Amino acid sequence: MVDPRISVINQRLSGIKRIVAVSSGKGGVGKSVVATALALLLVKEGCRVGLFDLDFTGPSTHIILGVPKGVEPKEEKGLVPPTFDGLTYMSLVYFVGDNPAPLRGVDVSNALIELLSVTQWGELDFLVIDMPPGIGDPVLDLVRLVERI
Repeated sequence: MVDPRISVINQRLSGIKRIVAVSSGKGGVGKSVVATALALLLVKEGCRVGLFDLDFTGPSTHIILGVPKGVEPKEEKGLVPPTFDGLTYMSLVYFVGDNPAPLRGVDVSNALIELLSVTQWGELDFLVIDMPPGIGDPVLDLVRLVERI
């Protein structure tokens, strides 16, 4: 059976010109700092930018950005990410708080598919994705699911 959410993903991402995934084989190497800095620099250059924190082991871009409590996505035929400091921002922290999401295998794939299929980015020049550490299911799924990564 084909998952209908998969056909929605590229429709949701169709208004994005370039997608950049920041990834590494291990944790603690600065992926979140690099992803956040890149996104903010692109905003400073006048680009329309989204930052998507998909680090299942511990989302942290909200801390780096200093996102205040109460800045959250809105529901409107999916989730519309909030804009903060000129940056369209979505994070797993909206779903798991400051806790890691201990998911494995098919659960990681399902969470990734769900987040990609419900998030409405609109028109962006760049979407920067902060990936979880490793080269396992999340990275392989992202490459499989997103045509332009």
